[in-house]
Amino acid sequence: MAMTGAEVYAIEIDKRMEPILKERLAEYNNVHLIFEDFFNVNLSFLPNQYKCISNIPYYITAPIIKRLIFTNFNVLYLMMQKEVGERLQEKPGSSNRGFLSVVLQTVADLEKVMIVPRSAFVPNPEIDSIVLRIEKKSSIPFMSLEELSSYWEFVSSCFGQKRKTIYNNLRAIGLDKSMIEEMLSGISPSARPEQLMNDEFVSMWHKWKELKTLSNGGAL
Repeated sequence: MAMTGAEVYAIEIDKRMEPILKERLAEYNNVHLIFEDFFNVNLSFLPNQYKCISNIPYYITAPIIKRLIFTNFNVLYLMMQKEVGERLQEKPGSSNRGFLSVVLQTVADLEKVMIVPRSAFVPNPEIDSIVLRIEKKSSIPFMSLEELSSYWEFVSSCFGQKRKTIYNNLRAIGLDKSMIEEMLSGISPSARPEQLMNDEFVSMWHKWKELKTLSNGGAL
């Protein structure tokens, strides 16, 4: 990446790597090294439609993905635990499908780039890895980051009790029967959340926002 001439921002938490990387990349003025915890870095410097390539720490995959999709990215190439990456690609009907699968597939197209076997690392970890290409869709159903955040929380609530029906999950977050019936128009109340299509979640979320606005006297 450094040799392409593109502006490269590299975030590394391990400060032991600082002297090594500074020496190795000294001739590249286009490379900006940031030695800090990713979650403590203000990402406002990132250009619109940026690309990200990262081997992310597997134990914090979801928080990292959440932070990245709340930026104006173009494509993310992320290496993660194989089982997690496969779960993110799961389609409606799969028991392995979770709320992050729904949210991510709503805003991006996912593609498996390659499987990285455990034998590729020294020492060998206990798991295989996968590289996913996550490209932001040209059109997403959110007008702002606030709406995306609202959708994230709504879908998360819908999966609060994954083995229960969507109806019971909506009841569990305090919605009354009439509100749920209106939200589930055209959707089977006995379906489980992992069985629903992405656009059905978007439809429910829109209706939930409208009904919540009305119940609050016009303010969310």
